[in-house]
Amino acid sequence: MIQASGKRRWGSGKPEDLDEELLGKEVEVALQDGGILKGRLVASSNYWVKIELSGKPVYVNKPHIVLIKPS
Repeated sequence: MIQASGKRRWGSGKPEDLDEELLGKEVEVALQDGGILKGRLVASSNYWVKIELSGKPVYVNKPHIVLIKPS
């Protein structure tokens, strides 16, 4: 992984997480069951993402997410 400083960080033991790249942005989330959620990604943890839809928070378990793309 290359951090913003340009230095490589090896051996962290954890997979790379790109959620921070989309925090605060409008996104479309495709779910395994075919559903689509459109809202603002406001928070992320190891297992969940929090999406704000019409001012209300929705928590989605990451294994149910197929795709997240910026709107």
